[in-house]
Amino acid sequence: MTETVGEFYVGIVAKAVATVAEILQHQGNADLASVLHAARPWVEETGLDQWEVTHHTLSLEVPVEIYAGLESRIDEAESTVLAKLKTVLRSYRDHVLDAVVIGPTLDPPMTSVDSLPANAADHIWESGMLRLFISHVATHKAAVGALKAHLRVIGVSGFVAHQDISPSLEWQAEIELALRTTQAALALLTPDFHESKWTDQEMGAAFARGVLLIPVDLGVTPYGFMGKFQAFKGALDQPDALADAIVAILTKRPATAAAMREGLVAALQIANTYKTARKVASLLAATPRDFSEAQITRIRAAVADNNQVSDATGVPRMLEAITG
Repeated sequence: MTETVGEFYVGIVAKAVATVAEILQHQGNADLASVLHAARPWVEETGLDQWEVTHHTLSLEVPVEIYAGLESRIDEAESTVLAKLKTVLRSYRDHVLDAVVIGPTLDPPMTSVDSLPANAADHIWESGMLRLFISHVATHKAAVGALKAHLRVIGVSGFVAHQDISPSLEWQAEIELALRTTQAALALLTPDFHESKWTDQEMGAAFARGVLLIPVDLGVTPYGFMGKFQAFKGALDQPDALADAIVAILTKRPATAAAMREGLVAALQIANTYKTARKVASLLAATPRDFSEAQITRIRAAVADNNQVSDATGVPRMLEAITG
């Protein structure tokens, strides 16, 4: 696959982080240099301005023990790194780095999850798909239900309390179980989000577990502990586009990339329309090529066994780039 200009810039930023670490080391700032050496960088596009300059945010995930020693001066560290990177990258006129966010790695699972029976949450999540807790205000339940349906088509099992809790089950316990077993949490930040007695608590529980938080600006910018996470603007009346944007983040982030690849493979196997097969195949083709042999075998089986995949124009050829 041909590398795009944006992908090229992302690679340059990763190299620039290593260069800035060396510069800091030579300038006597060994502590901040060690932070950059240990960091796992990822770059996200935040928009295109009127002069066709692409803007980006750089997030640096560092081990928890390193972050703990840096937290009291995190703003100063982020400002220093951003200033150094702007200097190193000043020749790239068509791309601008606007912000650097340093945070603790979100990979380690909460130990309490390990104490749950293996099948404790099987009734909540769809097998094989990425598990996403969706926090929202009940007045928007119809739109959120539509978003959940679009996410399922592309490999994400969303938990929406008003849909997913059976009347016979105690609702608070089910919400707690979903939060204990989710792999990421989505905050739909509508103007009434903060007024709810539950939404902030849900995001607090997800934050404490260290799972990926994805705030969506639907009229409200992230606040409190969510303020450190890059939000993107969305619209509840465009659930298809919103679902695509969410999956793009889940695919890129180290904490969720593996589960999202698995979810896309599962979605391909159950695709029931040509349109769905084409969308899932294009997402798979755009995913970093780190598929397991088992996943490649399942992709081949989907082409062989599911005529919505095999007969969809262009889909088998797209998948050949993965399966060889």
